[in-house]
Amino acid sequence: MLISRLLPALVGAGLVLGVLSLLIVAAGQPLGESFRIILQGATGYPRTEAFGPIDAWDVVLHDMTLLLLAGLSVAVALQAGLFNIGAAGQLLVGALAAAWTGTLTSIPSAVHLPFVLLIGAMAGALWAFLPAWLKVKRGAHEVISTIMCNYIALYLTHWLVTDRWKDPSSNAPQTMAILDTARLPMLREEFLQASWGLGIALGTTLVLWLVLYHSAWGYELRATGANRDAADAAGAPTARRMTEAMLLAGALAGLAGAIEVCGAQYRFFEGFPSDYGFDGIAVALLAGNHPILALLSAGVMSALRSGTFQLHALTGAPKEIAIVVQAALILYVAAIYLRKRRMEG
Repeated sequence: MLISRLLPALVGAGLVLGVLSLLIVAAGQPLGESFRIILQGATGYPRTEAFGPIDAWDVVLHDMTLLLLAGLSVAVALQAGLFNIGAAGQLLVGALAAAWTGTLTSIPSAVHLPFVLLIGAMAGALWAFLPAWLKVKRGAHEVISTIMCNYIALYLTHWLVTDRWKDPSSNAPQTMAILDTARLPMLREEFLQASWGLGIALGTTLVLWLVLYHSAWGYELRATGANRDAADAAGAPTARRMTEAMLLAGALAGLAGAIEVCGAQYRFFEGFPSDYGFDGIAVALLAGNHPILALLSAGVMSALRSGTFQLHALTGAPKEIAIVVQAALILYVAAIYLRKRRMEG
């Protein structure tokens, strides 16, 4: 029994190593040295004078925070039978809203930080409302509408940051820096990126797990995703639950953007990192849309990102290696899911 449960995970780990090895060889890099560099980027060991555990964990925990929230955004929508491809756009809108409110001097310092984070989450939820309404009221496919909203968010934020909200003291397309009262403290004094936003993400994960699996609301939401017709017949308000799931998904992605502003970047700028929204899809799928497993999935993905970026920085190997490995893992998980469904049928 134990072996049958561990076997898929072991095969998945072997797949990661196999695909990673093939990509490294295809890039013309030595295997042994490349894996040493990847391990160094993910853990800081073996340490060097220029790079050690502090540097590695700073990057890994920072990425893990954003990947976890983006993964939860995708996962909660999938639990309701919706595929939220719009986390990237929701993250951008939440980040810009947080950057703007972070510069306001009229907000009391004691509540400035939570207010900025709340506004970021609300902006993300608002951005997810249109796809939710189109899905529930008009039957429009959420994949199409959320992708369209991603492009609208990209160009809307571009216009705002280069025109309306641009820092007048800088030639760069960016907002003014947020006030100190709106900044998240670092997890450690030596860190430059990993903030207590990770604690917010962990707390959010726990609350989401409790709500989804230990409340009537969560049961109705999951029932809607499993079989909407059956949930309707049982009296569940499926349209409302789908709308609420999409709004919650947008809020989680918007919160990720706000945390990136308050804990790492301290402003919004042209080219703000929104790729975490797309990587959240891989995090959610690998976790089977379970909040607790998303924590593990986000940790693995962030370590992989950090390690392959270190490989790219030191050897020039393609930085897209991590993306290809993620794709292979997703295909593997999808194959397991389809096989399970076929056996159950």
